Amino acid sequence: MRNRTNLKKIKNNDSGDVGVGTLIIFIAMVLVAAVAATVLIYTTGALQQKATKTSKEATQQISSNIIVEQVLGDRITTSNADIKSLVVKIKPDVGTTSIDLKQVIVNVMDDSNRYDLNYTNGSVNGTQFNATAVRDEDDSFSPDTPVLNSGDLIEINIPQEAISSITLGTRKTFWLSLNQEVGATVNLEITTPNSFGVNRYVALYP
Repeated sequence: MRNRTNLKKIKNNDSGDVGVGTLIIFIAMVLVAAVAATVLIYTTGALQQKATKTSKEATQQISSNIIVEQVLGDRITTSNADIKSLVVKIKPDVGTTSIDLKQVIVNVMDDSNRYDLNYTNGSVNGTQFNATAVRDEDDSFSPDTPVLNSGDLIEINIPQEAISSITLGTRKTFWLSLNQEVGATVNLEITTPNSFGVNRYVALYP
């Protein structure tokens, strides 16, 4: 009789141990699921923020493009054998919101020299360029706020003193780049014609 009672106690203890073990496993599974859910929520949020940032940057890249309409070489006088300064006519691409010339770096280089030019609203001093409006219907462009909007046409003026070591004679190849803070870089490879003729201004591009 006593043995039967002991067997019942052992069975009850075993059942209790199994129940506690199951409860521990269940709690562990809940904790693991909670941790996994937290990690998943954090990862999803981080990916969403990154996707939003990437989308915004891509939109800015697409909507901030410069089109170079024309590049002219200015001999100053027709008696000069070389081009002394450059005139670059630019406009915003279709769909472009606005372009601030203060944030644009103009790069001019040949085989031996390179100049990185920044905008100035006055006389050029060293490696600088200035600009004037050819067409500005909304009056968005001024020397102090050189902002291009849709429909504007602007002349960038690069005088000889800004690129003093580059000699632009006939059949001379040089490179011109416009680097924006946001948007695609414009890169042009230009070769001067084999004769400048009798004109002061020489068409270099297109």
